[in-house]
Amino acid sequence: MVDLKKNITSHGVTLVELAQRMGTSQQAVSQAVHGNPSLSYLQRMADAVGIPLSELVNDIPTGQTEPLMHCPHCGEPIKVTIE
Repeated sequence: MVDLKKNITSHGVTLVELAQRMGTSQQAVSQAVHGNPSLSYLQRMADAVGIPLSELVNDIPTGQTEPLMHCPHCGEPIKVTIE
């Protein structure tokens, strides 16, 4: 699961600042960060942070260059390459 809060704050933006930049409430931003926001809301968040949407929803751990998923059946890692 993508850690939106970490991806936002790693760019020096707090959730309070994000809400101000988006012209919405801190509660709405918090619900989106901890819930299941729409693609359009994610794009608004990325725009407010000043990053591409792909960077906001990126869940690649620091130091890893490619996304890693796990098989839901056996738990083995699945290497995914984005071109």
